[in-house]
Amino acid sequence: MERVGEIKEELVAELAALRRRVAELERLEPERKRQVEEQLLVSDRLASIGELASGIAHELNNPLTSVIGFSQLLLGRELPDDIREDIKVIYSEARRAAEVMKNLLIFARKHTSVKQLVNINSVIEKVLTVRAYEQRVENIQVVTHLAPDLPETMADYFQLQQVFLNIVINAEHFMLEAHQRGTLTITTQRAGNTIKASFADNGPGIGKEDLGHLFDPFFTTKEVGKGTGLGLSICHGIITEHSGRIYAESELGKGATFVVELPIPVDNNSQGGSNE
Repeated sequence: MERVGEIKEELVAELAALRRRVAELERLEPERKRQVEEQLLVSDRLASIGELASGIAHELNNPLTSVIGFSQLLLGRELPDDIREDIKVIYSEARRAAEVMKNLLIFARKHTSVKQLVNINSVIEKVLTVRAYEQRVENIQVVTHLAPDLPETMADYFQLQQVFLNIVINAEHFMLEAHQRGTLTITTQRAGNTIKASFADNGPGIGKEDLGHLFDPFFTTKEVGKGTGLGLSICHGIITEHSGRIYAESELGKGATFVVELPIPVDNNSQGGSNE
């Protein structure tokens, strides 16, 4: 009888715990629904912005092509030196504007996910090209240590661009908030069977209580209206889908380092030496 009483008490306790769990789920359900609705709204806005940017880039490309073409024709003629130099400037700046439009189209366009062998150094260099103007005018110095013999990884080129672009823009944001300038150090290396890319900034750093939540959906340390809290969670999803790892190391007042690790395919393992 004593044993029956113990079992009864255990069942009552388990039932009470189950009821608490059900009540908690019922309480969380509206919040989860709200988060999903917010995520859909943000995704819809981002898609609209992408379409708008794509349309603008296409419209500007046509007159830029004409400017480049006619300036080339003029440079082929006999002209006074001062006029020739002016036309060279027109040609050079039109080419630069066309490259900006090309980069805008790359990031605005929808892409079907396709994995292929990718050198992440080239992905990082492309992202830095896109951000070069903003970094120059905002006094952001970029120091790169990209391993020249880095093996390739199997990845979606455009998804990796999205990840690295998000990390770089976040670093810029917090360095500017803290110092109105900053230094971003980007390093790539091989670590065993893994390719490792680290992005170290000299911003304000991240508190210990926030480090564990950085990749949670809708979590952000930015001011209200300056961040959706989706960027890093999307990055986490992309890297996880690539069988990799993304994490942050930081202390308050000592900057932050975001690290992306991606596997080296077995067939590609013979490339490059260990940099550890």
